[in-house]
Parts: sequence; structure tokens; C-alpha cells
Amino acid sequence: MLLQSLPNETLLQILHSISSIEDVLSLSLTSHRLHDLVSRPAVSHPSPPTSESSVTLYPQQRLPILFDAAERQFGPLHSLIPVVTYFPSQGPKIHPPNPPQSLSLLKQLLRVGQVANNWADLYPFIHWRGTEQNCASRRLLNEDERYRVRRACYRIWLYHLAFHNSTFGRYTRLQPPVVRSRASSLRAWSTHALGELLDFQSIMRAVLELFVCPSDGTVIHRHKERYGEMPIISLFQPPRQRKHLLHYDGSSNGYMRPTQHADIWEGWGGDVEHYYVVEDMLKLHPGHVMELYEFVVNGKGTLGMVDGLAMESNKAAVKAFVTGLGDWFENNGETLGETVRFVLGERGEEEVGGWGDLVLG
Repeated sequence: MLLQSLPNETLLQILHSISSIEDVLSLSLTSHRLHDLVSRPAVSHPSPPTSESSVTLYPQQRLPILFDAAERQFGPLHSLIPVVTYFPSQGPKIHPPNPPQSLSLLKQLLRVGQVANNWADLYPFIHWRGTEQNCASRRLLNEDERYRVRRACYRIWLYHLAFHNSTFGRYTRLQPPVVRSRASSLRAWSTHALGELLDFQSIMRAVLELFVCPSDGTVIHRHKERYGEMPIISLFQPPRQRKHLLHYDGSSNGYMRPTQHADIWEGWGGDVEHYYVVEDMLKLHPGHVMELYEFVVNGKGTLGMVDGLAMESNKAAVKAFVTGLGDWFENNGETLGETVRFVLGERGEEEVGGWGDLVLG
């Protein structure tokens, strides 16, 4: 049976069941009739019933079709919409009223939803890492697990927008009204949902520790695995001492890159210093952490550019990014973990250690 021979009601059901916005748009381009169903406003053509162009359309089908696809691709939208519509004056509202559907709203959902899907793609590589047994257990997430990763991502993102900003400095985090305000934003979620937040936060922590701001020990270990006993370039050495280990890359405006079998020292301190660095960096929302990861690992974005020139190292670029957030950011660790423990204590729950697999169900 030809697709064109199906009634409009059946075609609309097919369009409403598609799992991605890209597929909806691609299918709508295969014929004028499908394009009319998706794109045009309600109208009844006066042409004869036998004509292919005789189509009675239903009002405002484009947005419902696209939002149904967005729900399957980036859902849950009821957790995503509060992130893209958040305004500082509203406070930490978990379930604000949903705005009307619009293309402007959809574009914002696509931007944040794609970041959440990137986290779902990255999750198995971070979760099953390290030992040979973990690597052998690695697999892709199923749709339910990806849904839970995205949900945890949106909820943490909303929490960060509400409480990790210049309003809450290091000296206000323990004030009782501030603690109660943070706790009130989490009480609406179940204990299992709070465990999912900690699970997702552990993945963010690992990305920061391994890639964005690794410790001195991680840098040395990684260098020895890759190059053996070859020297490491320290960015704190005078330029003359490391000049023979660097060469100029003309395609990047004179950016100094390591020669073969050399690496740049980009450690963020010993164990104690590095712990507090990561605690500070965990105040970044998932979008910022993913942006830093993409820059450091894949070289995407313009994060390391200042006045059109590339910075000397990834560490310098990350530091410049963090400095641009303001003075409130440094020496002011994240508060999600302690707030979750506070809420669990109110419920009489045990300590949350060992909750690392709740996203996996």
C-alpha cells in the first residue's frame, strides 16, 4: 500500500509517533501532502476529491508533531522546560507553569536537549572505565536509561541555575534560610530520584577529574602510559627550558604545541588541592562541563581563544573560563551533595554511599 493512499488521520498518527525531529522534517520533505500536514495552517482546498492536492488539514499540527518528537528525543520535557525558561527572580521552582508551544521554545529545547543526549552518550564510557572487567561490561544505554540520564541532567541543571550563582557566596551556604531553600527544591523528588542526581553528579565529577582538570598524579600516570620516561613539559618552567620540546603551529596563530613524544604539564595540584578544585568546578551546570570536555578532548569551540589567539594550554583556557564567572566561584564548593544528604536525613534514610547505578535501573 502506498503511503499517499493512507487517510490524513493515519498519516498524522505516523507523524506523531516519530522519535526525532530530524526524522519528522525528513519525512515531511518526501511529498507535498506530508509537507502540508506538517507545515501549513488549516485549510480546505476546493479542488476535486480525486486530486492529490485535496487535503483537509487539522489546525496547528506542526507544533504538536514536533513537540511529540522532541519528547521522545529529548524528554522528559516537563523536566527540560523549567531549565530553558528559568529566570533568576522565580527562585528554585521545580514545576513552573508550562509555556505555550512555540518554535522559539523548541529551539531552546533542542539546544539543551542535545547536551543531555551527549551526556547519555558519554555515560557508559565513564561509568564502565578503569579495570578490564569494567571495560568488558561496557554497553550502550537503552532508551529507558537514556531517559533517566537526561532527567537527572535537567534536574541538576535547574538546581545549579537556582543555587550556584553570585547570589550564594561561600559565607552564605550554611545559613539556615539558604539551607532550607535548597532543601525545599529537592523535597518534591523521591529518594530514588535523588539517588539518580548523585549518580549523574558522579559522572560529572569523573569527567572533571579525568579530562577537564586532572590532578598532577593523573597527568604523570597518563604521560608514562603514553610516552614512557620521556620528559613532561611544565608550563611553570622558563620558556628557554621548554623551548626545545615545543614547536610553532603556523595554522593556529603561533600556538605552541608539544613535539612528538612530549606532553604539556597541566596538572591541577596534588590530591588535597585537586579535591577542592573539583568541588569548585562541580558548581558548573552540565552544559558548561560538557563544553569544557568537548574543548579539552576534541578541540571543539572557541573556549581557548583570546583576542583571536589561542592560549598556550587547556588549563589556561579553563582557568580563563572560570575566572569569567566572577569572584564568587572560587573557594566555594558545590552544595548539591550536602543538600541531598540533608533531605535524606529528614526522611530517615541511610547514608547514600553505593548509589552509583540508579540511572541504570
